Amino acid sequence: MGDTEALCMHSPRNLWYTSSTCAAIAETISATMAPTLSLLLATTSIALLLFSRAVAHDALSLGSSLAVEAFQTDVLQSPDGTFSCGFYSIYTNAFTFSIWYSKAADKTVVWSANRDRPVHVKRSVLTLQRDGNMFLIDYDGTIVWQAGGNFTNVQHAQLLNTGNFILKATNGKTIWQSFDSPTDTILPTQHFTASTKLVPTTRSHDSGNYIFRFSDLSVLSLIYDIPEVSDIYWPDPDQTLYEDNRNQYNNTRLGILDSNGSFGSSDFADGQPLVACDAGPGIKRRLTLDPDGNLRLYSLNDLDGSWSVSMAAMSQPCNVHGLCGPNGICHYSPKPTCSCAPGYVMSNPGNWTEGCSAIVNITCDHQEPMKFVKLKHTDFWGSDQKHLLSVSFYYCRNICMNDCTCKGFQYQEDTSSCYPKASLFSGRTYPTNDARTIYLKLPARRA
Repeated sequence: MGDTEALCMHSPRNLWYTSSTCAAIAETISATMAPTLSLLLATTSIALLLFSRAVAHDALSLGSSLAVEAFQTDVLQSPDGTFSCGFYSIYTNAFTFSIWYSKAADKTVVWSANRDRPVHVKRSVLTLQRDGNMFLIDYDGTIVWQAGGNFTNVQHAQLLNTGNFILKATNGKTIWQSFDSPTDTILPTQHFTASTKLVPTTRSHDSGNYIFRFSDLSVLSLIYDIPEVSDIYWPDPDQTLYEDNRNQYNNTRLGILDSNGSFGSSDFADGQPLVACDAGPGIKRRLTLDPDGNLRLYSLNDLDGSWSVSMAAMSQPCNVHGLCGPNGICHYSPKPTCSCAPGYVMSNPGNWTEGCSAIVNITCDHQEPMKFVKLKHTDFWGSDQKHLLSVSFYYCRNICMNDCTCKGFQYQEDTSSCYPKASLFSGRTYPTNDARTIYLKLPARRA
């Protein structure tokens, strides 16, 4: 039975019509509806076409571009919707080309192509050229970033469900991937290799002063890295690698975060991984080197899009080197707090990474007498001019007093060890009655 016939048979008024009348009505209805149906189908087809263009897609074809002006809609999305990729606004008129968790409340960025060189809000594009080369181009035509080298036989660029942004060849192989050049985050299934490193993203959206990578001893390490000093602070430098449960000189240099929240590395003794407190399947995770120098594993709450810390490399934040900057001291009250050493003031209020600046001068002309200020249970790690064993306190004191480049000295009474300091980095006060004591050299009028 046709639609017009059914309509006719179910009309209440059909009881009053003869069969011939009913047939005539049906014919009239068909003739009347024909153009209407054609118009409806055409309109629906156009709407579906427009919708298909508006919805997020996961691939960028050869000769296509993403424009910064359309950053809210010109977005790639992984097939399962977990990740998005496109232009990301970091502040007024400045954008990075980034990948982020789509359902995180703050759209958490997990990778950026141009973190330290944002592009302008007008005329900037990410383009996949017909020759297979992918460029990020600023408003003035400057190439800010390029994916790898010169590629051939590229089929398209694609954002995968893993959060990996790739260039895929016509033979189906991946010839470039964002997983090989992370910024501050590792995602589940992403390999951490000998050439991989993480650098934190600061509040001003540029690179921070810390690095997570394999050291020269093939040990996965957290490093405080500035022009004046480069120190490993994880694993604990006050312990041996054996005490830190690490194997050095491993040839593999491979780490990986699995989907259950377990991060393993080839240098971990007995293969013991770092494990999330909520370990198990079905949770979206990220391993991030944060601006404060701590490496944390985060778990996403699907209900409200918030993140919770499920593992942290450093249980004592003040053990992170450089947390309070040069000449700064980290202590607990009870949360980690920064302060300046005596004779120093904060360099940039609101930004402890810049530390403290001297308000006194330690001269070499001996025109002004010097004294020492004692800070118990406190130390500035590293920057030792020398290490002297089995010497008296007064011997250590005189070495620093007679050297105009010495800023102070640390003396350990239990071992009679002396450490004259050329600089004051990574200062911290120990929460326990530690035997270490620092003596800072200041003009006598200040001491």
